[in-house]
Amino acid sequence: MTLVAASNLVACASPPRSPEEPPAEVVAPARLWRRSAAERDFERFTREGTTLAADGALELDAAAPTGTGAPDFGGEYRRGVAISETQLVPGGFTSVVPSFDALTPPGTWLEVTLAARIEGTWTRDYALGVWAFDKQPVARHSVNGQQDADGTVSTDTLNLKRRADALRMKVWLYSSRPDATPRVRALAAAVSDRRGPPDDGTAERSAWGTVLDVPAYSQMLYPDKGPVWCSPTSVTMLLDYWSRKLERPELRATVPEAADRTYDEVYGGTGNWTFNTAYASAMGGGALHGLVARLDGFAPVERLVAAGLPVSISIAYEEGELRGSPLRRLDGHLIVVKGFTPEGDVVCNDPAFPTDAAVEVTYPREQLLKAWRHSRGATYVLWPAGTSLPDGVVGLLR
Repeated sequence: MTLVAASNLVACASPPRSPEEPPAEVVAPARLWRRSAAERDFERFTREGTTLAADGALELDAAAPTGTGAPDFGGEYRRGVAISETQLVPGGFTSVVPSFDALTPPGTWLEVTLAARIEGTWTRDYALGVWAFDKQPVARHSVNGQQDADGTVSTDTLNLKRRADALRMKVWLYSSRPDATPRVRALAAAVSDRRGPPDDGTAERSAWGTVLDVPAYSQMLYPDKGPVWCSPTSVTMLLDYWSRKLERPELRATVPEAADRTYDEVYGGTGNWTFNTAYASAMGGGALHGLVARLDGFAPVERLVAAGLPVSISIAYEEGELRGSPLRRLDGHLIVVKGFTPEGDVVCNDPAFPTDAAVEVTYPREQLLKAWRHSRGATYVLWPAGTSLPDGVVGLLR
């Protein structure tokens, strides 16, 4: 397949995002709520039919109640739920994207729901995805038709119509087999209240001149579906990087394999942000942590690169807005950021180029920042299990 810079093709379909602008009177930094087994955080959750494993992970209790009639499964199953404590969010928020580290052995699946508190009243529990690593016994999918007076769910994102001051997450664990249970190692929610990242005035120059050795893959080598596979192609590059760095060959996958494991049956594509990081964190039996963050500019990315962590970012741009890009315009696209030039421009692997050899590209810093704003700084971050992110990457809510 030949790809030319003047093409009008859209190289990567992106789930629909809410066009609504958030209220403008408060501008707070991007923040992240995250709870993990390693920190024993799930001990504070309210649990019904779920229990804690020895390492603090959430699992189904052996005595979890059985039932039938789930909308996604026709047989008998066990089900349990774990409910987070109420998390206050200073300054408020209007948008939430969840993510999680979970293993779902054959016969198991999970669902995540989110609620927000607006002017003292809790919203409904919005469904933010039914997940399984395999396509059986349920097909992973987002949930359409969730729009009311408080907010709208756009595939992987809850967009609120008024600012909320607190959030609450539930995770539902299911199993159709008596000898199998899902296993949840971490839950996260990226909260934001603006179009961000707003500016880039706090560059971390220590990363300038650093380029990580991230393998290059083109999504365009697969003429049938490849033009819409930017997200799984970017995740494949990140996984291959960690496979080599950690000497874990089981983290390697082909682009079609990654696309198969991230496909959202309801959305009808592979661009679900939550599903992409869930897939990555399940590879190798949980060798990596994964999350969707919303970052405030390239300074936190520079901290990550300086620590040896490449990332994937979600961008969009119109004609003439991103010099050197392979396509004239894009409505939504995932690329890998792997380093910075000595001058601070951004070295990337852009899978929309026609061949693996052509994927590496350097984008002007300010132009790429503008393109990144479309997603409020949405970023896939992967890092080795049992380690922590560098300080200053996100504002952690505790």
